[in-house]
Amino acid sequence: TCSEIILRQEVLKDGFHRDLLIKVKFGESIEDLQTCRLLIKQYIPTGLLVDPYELASLQESNITEAVMVSEDFNIEAPNYLSKESEVLIYARQDSQCIDCFQAFLPVHYRYHRPHSKDGETFIVVNNPDLLMYCDQGEGCKSFLRVEKY
Repeated sequence: TCSEIILRQEVLKDGFHRDLLIKVKFGESIEDLQTCRLLIKQYIPTGLLVDPYELASLQESNITEAVMVSEDFNIEAPNYLSKESEVLIYARQDSQCIDCFQAFLPVHYRYHRPHSKDGETFIVVNNPDLLMYCDQGEGCKSFLRVEKY
């Protein structure tokens, strides 16, 4: 039987430079999450960008483990000339919650075309793919892929 998995995405900070916080809480069907690694495949819409140089710097500082998947990524392109991109992020176990993982990803708004009205633009960040690997000991390894509905 499958237990409930709760995925929550929060955008932190205001302005053009924000942080995406991804939290995942697993139910009781996975007994020992201490042996597991959670990989998040996050899709970045055209209205946002992730700076690969910033990711490399954060990885060197051991703040986050993430890498851009997309090729031909143009950091300077406005949203109407850019393509959706993908980032792989290793989530870390949450010290405050035994069944939880969390990941941090800095995101930045791309420039948009001028608006004639209120000037607000809405950007939808879709749910990521979740891939989990667990080492159960004695050569037993298990994989879990959480499908989107």
